[in-house]
This record gives sequence, C-alpha cells and structure tokens, in this order.
Amino acid sequence: WSDIDIDVVLDSGCSDHVMNVELDAPGYVVTPSEGSKAGRGFIVGNGERIPNEGQSTVNLRAMGENGQCVDFRSTFQSARVTRPLMSVAKICQNGYICNFTATGATVQDKQGEVMCHFRREGGIYVGRLKLRAPAPFGGPA
Repeated sequence: WSDIDIDVVLDSGCSDHVMNVELDAPGYVVTPSEGSKAGRGFIVGNGERIPNEGQSTVNLRAMGENGQCVDFRSTFQSARVTRPLMSVAKICQNGYICNFTATGATVQDKQGEVMCHFRREGGIYVGRLKLRAPAPFGGPA
C-alpha cells in the first residue's frame, strides 16, 4: 500500500461526507448505509439526484499546525460525485470548528489546534489529504 493524495472540498451545503469510494478510495469496501438501504440519494449542483450506494470509513492524514500529521477516520457516503466532499455541518456536529477566510479555511479541534487546512480555489475550499491504508493493512485503527 502507498498513501494516495486526494483533494477534498469543504462543503457548507452538504449534509454528509460524500465520495465516490470506488474511484477515490481504492481498496476500501462499501457497506450498506441507512441511506442506501432506504433508497435515498443526494441532490447535486445541477439538480440531478444521484443514488446513495452505501458507506465506507476511510483512514486519512492531514497536515496540522506546524506541519505535524493528524491521522483520523471518517465515514463517507458513497455516490458518484466528481470529487470527495466533507460536510461542514457534520464536522461541526462532531465538535470541531470550521473557520473561513478569503484565502482559505481551517478545521480546529475543541482546544483550537488546527487539524486541517483548505485553500480557496475560485469559490470552493480544497484540502489535500492522504488516504491511508484500510485498517487491516496497517492504517490507523
């Protein structure tokens, strides 16, 4: 296994973390989620509805304050989106803080430590994360 760089969009309009697990997280298994079992989907920017295909919990690494690595796990719903999306609402619901400026955004823990940086590209905030190995292959538990 070799870690994979992925660009993730910090999305204030997204209700859940979503990625195309098959393309963006090779080696990870998609399992049924409440949404996929109920036949739910997601409405994307052009108004189209795309089905929820299940979920996968992935191991990620971000660069925190002073270049230190921050490893974490996050559950993403799987759908055929063009790039991984992280939900601001979900991040804040889990006790973290999202701060936005004209040039970027950060995600901080409850103590104010920066866990992840996002740069502003046009009208979106994009962060470079590393996709780590699935847990049985040596990734974080």
